[in-house]
Amino acid sequence: MTNAPQLKDISVTTSVLALDHVRINTPKPYAEVKTALESRLGRLDDSIRDLLKKNEIEAVRVALQKAAGEDGLAIHYVGPHGDWLALKGERRKATAYLIGNVLYAVQMTSVDLAAGLYAPLRVVLFENAEGGSTFEYDKPSTQFGQFGQPEIDRIAAILDERLHAVLLKVATP
Repeated sequence: MTNAPQLKDISVTTSVLALDHVRINTPKPYAEVKTALESRLGRLDDSIRDLLKKNEIEAVRVALQKAAGEDGLAIHYVGPHGDWLALKGERRKATAYLIGNVLYAVQMTSVDLAAGLYAPLRVVLFENAEGGSTFEYDKPSTQFGQFGQPEIDRIAAILDERLHAVLLKVATP
């Protein structure tokens, strides 16, 4: 007898998604691109989360707008993927970012909570073989498009434009 869970009344579905994957290559050095991105975008930090815990909703809204700044995006998390490669014996210049706008995410997840799977967005930056830098990400509209909701699609299109624009700005030599 096994201890396998009973699957009675559980439904599992799988969908195949077509994604537009974007790669931006620049001759600009990794350190310069990383610094430019991290200094350009605000951060979603613990002070904002503390305001939310205290239910200071208007203060949260103001702080989120400030963090999003003129680009409408903020860094939620920085993942040191190149440093983690030390576990394989070699560090590399690579960083993953979770980038987004909580106010947009709230608009989308209020329509379909599953939209939270892609909000915030994932972006990876790494030093390429030519000594420059590469950004890679999946286009938001192709991630969120699976939900078939016009309000989500509208916001995803805004995210397409904003993310691409900010990455091009920091990648430009």
